[in-house]
This record gives sequence, structure tokens and C-alpha cells, in this order.
Amino acid sequence: MTKIKKIQALLIDLEGVLYSDNKLISGSIEVVKELKKQGLKLRFLTNTTTTTRKNILEKLLNFGFDIEENEIFTPIIATKNYLRDNAVKKISLVTNIEIIEEFKEYEITQKNPDAVIMGDIYKNFNWEILDRVFKLVYLNNAALIALHQNKYCIRDNKVSLDLGPFIKAIEYASNKKSILMGKPEKNFFDLAVKDLDINNENILMIGDDITSDIEGSINANLKAIQVKTGKFQENDHKNSIQPYKRIESIADLPKLVGL
Repeated sequence: MTKIKKIQALLIDLEGVLYSDNKLISGSIEVVKELKKQGLKLRFLTNTTTTTRKNILEKLLNFGFDIEENEIFTPIIATKNYLRDNAVKKISLVTNIEIIEEFKEYEITQKNPDAVIMGDIYKNFNWEILDRVFKLVYLNNAALIALHQNKYCIRDNKVSLDLGPFIKAIEYASNKKSILMGKPEKNFFDLAVKDLDINNENILMIGDDITSDIEGSINANLKAIQVKTGKFQENDHKNSIQPYKRIESIADLPKLVGL
């Protein structure tokens, strides 16, 4: 296996790379420990937007991983970094109640916010909420930030509308584009790279999903490594987008980076 040199940091997807269906992928705990032992900077990526970073950390610690809270990078953290970089102070939140605490350092208001942040609130979406967001964006010129733009999801084993259609409704009515966070958006990867404070050419992205992880990171000028676990499919070999390299699982990563 040809080694990749000059790697100083890694972006590592969680679901499908370290674990899948709440089961550990063989060797993942040991690999993370070795990467940290060698002094590589790490960020663990997830598109989860309905729970806090502390809860994600608790899950990882229960698995047995040696991971710090500030190493976990989510669309919520990306959004907070974006707000900081753009000097946003006042926000309106349309999100799961659980994640409101993540934004406690901001002034949360319905009167003249600088930005409206929309996440998945499931059955709590209604006309009143959408109309309020529309007016804040259209009349008050608030930025519209979407934690993700998924069209649909599976809830209770049934297909269900996700956040995307509601974001599109606000965009259509206000004639304004949203600022998208989360994979595969370039915004998300750019903010993760900035969080590492290391040049792109010295960072590897490790993921399983050919679109969210591989295509998204390539569009952000990162070297992408696809593992053949999680969402990997044999058809990925025929995709127009191809990773820099493929490995069987994260257990093969140390050899690839010369550890």
C-alpha cells in the first residue's frame, strides 16, 4: 500500500467509519488511539443536528473511544463558528429544544435577529412558524441558516418529510438563498479545516458515503479516503466521483499514513 506523507490532521466521519448501526467497526478504537499517540490533530464529523455535542461525546466514550468534546464537529458547531466569524450576535432558533443550550452565548430573539437558524423540529412545523421565519428573512433581512437540507428521512419505519422542503419553501417565498451547513456542503468542510488551523494539503478526510463524505470533501480541496464499511456500495467504483484511495476499513488507515 502506497503511503501518504505529510499528513498532520484527519477529518473522520463517525457513523459508518468508527461504528455502524451502533456496533463498533473492528479496530476503530485502537486506530484513534494510535493517531492521537502520533500527534495528529483530529476532528470527528457527523451530520447529527438533533442532539448536543456532549451527548455525542457520551456515546463515543461509552464505546471506549479516547475523544475530547472539542474534537467533535457537527453542523451546529459549524454554524456557531460561522456566526462567530461573521460577528452575528442576535439569532432566532427554529430547532430541537435539546440543542438550544449550544447557542446560550447568543441573544436569542424574535425581534430583528441577524440570522434565523433552522433545524429539524419534526411534527412541530406549522404555518405560524414558517410564516414567522419568512417574515424575518424577507422583511427583516435576516440570514437563513439551514443545519441541513435533507428532503426526507425514515421515522418509525416510515418515510417522512425532513427539513429540506421547509427550507426550500422559505427560499422560494423570500427569493433568498439559505446558508447550508452539514455534509456535503463546502461550507461545512471549510469550517472544519479552519477549526483545525492546518492547510488542506496536510489533511485527510476519511468517510464511507460517496456523496456526503467523499464528493463533499473533494469539493473542499481535500484528499478523500473511502472505507468499505457503512454506506459504501460496490457501485461506488463506477461513480463519476472517486476517492484518492479506498481501504477495507479504518483498521487499514495507520499503514496508509505511514504509522
